[in-house]
Amino acid sequence: MKLVNTDWHMHSAYSCDEACMTYEDLVASANEAGLVEFGVTDHLHNQTHYSDIERSRKAYDQTLEKHPELKGRFHFGVEASVMSQWEIEKVSRGELAGITKHGFRMGGPAFDQPVILADSEFKERFGVEYVVTGVHWSLYAPFTPEDTIRDFFRLWKFAAAWPQTDILAHFGWWFPVQAIENPDMEFTLENPFTQFSKAFSPSMLDEMKAILLEHNTALELNACAMLMSRQYPETFKDEYLGWFGDLQRAGVTLSWGSDCHDARLIPQFYDFTDTLAHYGIDPEKFFRINR
Repeated sequence: MKLVNTDWHMHSAYSCDEACMTYEDLVASANEAGLVEFGVTDHLHNQTHYSDIERSRKAYDQTLEKHPELKGRFHFGVEASVMSQWEIEKVSRGELAGITKHGFRMGGPAFDQPVILADSEFKERFGVEYVVTGVHWSLYAPFTPEDTIRDFFRLWKFAAAWPQTDILAHFGWWFPVQAIENPDMEFTLENPFTQFSKAFSPSMLDEMKAILLEHNTALELNACAMLMSRQYPETFKDEYLGWFGDLQRAGVTLSWGSDCHDARLIPQFYDFTDTLAHYGIDPEKFFRINR
């Protein structure tokens, strides 16, 4: 039995969203789940979140002081979002009117230039060991399935090739956010968002595989947003996991991320042994910092 025993995508209460997990809860739950290596990755969207990362880093250091046995097992990372140049410049000018906890979700130029703030200077400043990069919304693309898919794929490619990206988060995850942005959009089984093979052509998947291999970027299997989500039909998950199995056999490194925000939910995020075996996915080959 090959068990999932790593987790590289977890949020603490210092994250800017709804996360409510204390560091003590995170550590206790990770130990209960038998994790060999794991890390915390609070959100970094724009510059207003530097203070969140700073407080999270301080709590992480205090946790290691209290639990020295975690050294080498517990790592400090960040989940960086792909943002727009328009927003980053707007924030740098102090124009914060109308900003949400996630940033400026509306108002920018369609298909704007993407930006990721987790550069080498940021990593050194906050002692970040690894970067999980995610696309959480399109950069002001028109609210059509075609434009949304096109923009998300553009941003996933940008994120996968970003020099500081170690893990590309929740590839294929989009429509919960898009539904919030545009409640009138109908997400039915006929919609390409819910059909993996309709959303991604073979050429798109080949292009993504090539980028991941070229830049040695790991691709995340996301438990919460993807595998356990009721918003994706089983047909989507079947094709999705089949592709991940093909990627691992082709040499792409896979990574496990619970994307957990609440410690009470952690144990169920690793009970995928039979599912992964069905698709020929080997958890022993998942991303690890200490190899």
